[in-house]
Amino acid sequence: MNVRRVTLGEWENSLPATGTEVFHSPEVLRVVDEYATGELRLYVGYRGEQPVGFLPAFVRELAGVRAVLSPIPGFSLSRMGPIVASNSPKQRKRERVNRTFTEQLLETLREGSLLTLVAMVFSTEYVDPRPYLRDGFDVVPRFTYALDLRETDAESVLKGFTRDLRSEIRKLEDTDLDVTVGGAADAVRVYDDYCERFAEQGAEFPTPRAYTREIVAALGDRARVYTAASPDGSFLGGVSVLYSGETAYFWQGGMRADYDGLSVNSLLHWRIVEDILTDPELDSIERYDLGRAAVERLGRYKSKFNPELVPYYEVRSSKLLWVAKKLYEFVTY
Repeated sequence: MNVRRVTLGEWENSLPATGTEVFHSPEVLRVVDEYATGELRLYVGYRGEQPVGFLPAFVRELAGVRAVLSPIPGFSLSRMGPIVASNSPKQRKRERVNRTFTEQLLETLREGSLLTLVAMVFSTEYVDPRPYLRDGFDVVPRFTYALDLRETDAESVLKGFTRDLRSEIRKLEDTDLDVTVGGAADAVRVYDDYCERFAEQGAEFPTPRAYTREIVAALGDRARVYTAASPDGSFLGGVSVLYSGETAYFWQGGMRADYDGLSVNSLLHWRIVEDILTDPELDSIERYDLGRAAVERLGRYKSKFNPELVPYYEVRSSKLLWVAKKLYEFVTY
């Protein structure tokens, strides 16, 4: 297998039609590259002329130390990491492609560096991190919630919700709340709400304001922003959603907001689900990724939607190298 760096145009032409996340898309990578510190490097592994392995990474170098980050922190990129696209129905062949690509990729990443530190968070589609374990990496499981929306309808999905969530949604639908769907300008309003809540807790939200607007604008019809307003037009809350080929991602927003003692977020998420099920423009979407499931408080709420608990993996250099990495302030993860 031959692993080489490619241009963004070559990356776009080589990506498989399925199995990628929205953060692998050239539109997102182009915007992140404008704002991130470090060099965007795109690697593709070829078996003959066929592209079978992919990795977008941001690379920082100082005094012979190289940090390879996929995704880069601070830009609301939940998962990225490698993609291995093997169409073989045989497990042995799929494992061989994954193993060979990983070996060649790591050799390429380390080339010309005294010390290479790697930190990656894999997509949910990448289910076999064993080659990294064998190479001495730490592999840490993470979890998200995904609501399966294949071959179903709104009423069937609603029946799967907990009784209290169903009741809350029905009550909210009887209120005079106004839920609208917008784009980049609304994403900025949701972002500002996010920042205000962070500030109340003495923290600063790391993602740049203009970056948020540009991500939504770059994705075009693969991004929607749902906002809720009271009868007098006051903003109550919002959720920004990004779409890949098969998945809708809860991206930003969802800060706690109540109306008549009811959670505004419940109605927002329900409208997102309804649109996925009924809007012809979203016919390819099969699931709604509700995001992090590790935080207990958030997990208790998200589990009310009857989602599937989906594992994915964080891979990083061994503990010894991780300590060394911390000594270099040019890298944070």
